[in-house]
Amino acid sequence: MKAKIKAIQRKVGVDADGIVGPKTVAAIMAALGINEATPVVWPTQKEVRSGKSIFGAPGEGELVSIEPPYALFYEGQPVRTIRVHRLVADAVLAVLREVLAVYGIERIRALGLDQYGGSYNYRGTTSGSSLSMHAWGIAIDWCPDKNAYSTRAPHASLSCEACRPWWEIWEKHGAVSMGRHADYDWMHVQFARING
Repeated sequence: MKAKIKAIQRKVGVDADGIVGPKTVAAIMAALGINEATPVVWPTQKEVRSGKSIFGAPGEGELVSIEPPYALFYEGQPVRTIRVHRLVADAVLAVLREVLAVYGIERIRALGLDQYGGSYNYRGTTSGSSLSMHAWGIAIDWCPDKNAYSTRAPHASLSCEACRPWWEIWEKHGAVSMGRHADYDWMHVQFARING
């Protein structure tokens, strides 16, 4: 099967790695003349944790550094790049560019959307023994000082109405907000669907 995928990838002009990711899907759509944007469907957390999803094994092997389109800060210090899995890098950049266009830098700062809480971190989940989606570099935390793990709406700053477009932009690119899904961990967004 992987050989067939690689052959298709060579034909549509993307890296022939045998993994059907967002770039392969976009290239196939373009080759077929499909112009309508179709949301990417990322694997579930269970599929990611199996090690058999498009994200492969956890760890640093598939990480890339991306330069955000607006200034981010981690614990008050400027952040030049963030590390994420190579398959979500384009989506993260697209989200942040759209956020900048929709909000502008002043509103971004006012809402704390420039407060980066981390992405790749090889660790377990906060409440369990499974690996966190951060261990694959497919989760990012935002504005952690005002969105602690157990803080619920309306006390979590990212649960406010002004942040609704922020979450809708992430969701348009297939990401999941843990806060919008379950009303906890409002800082957390991930490129893996919640297990059904």
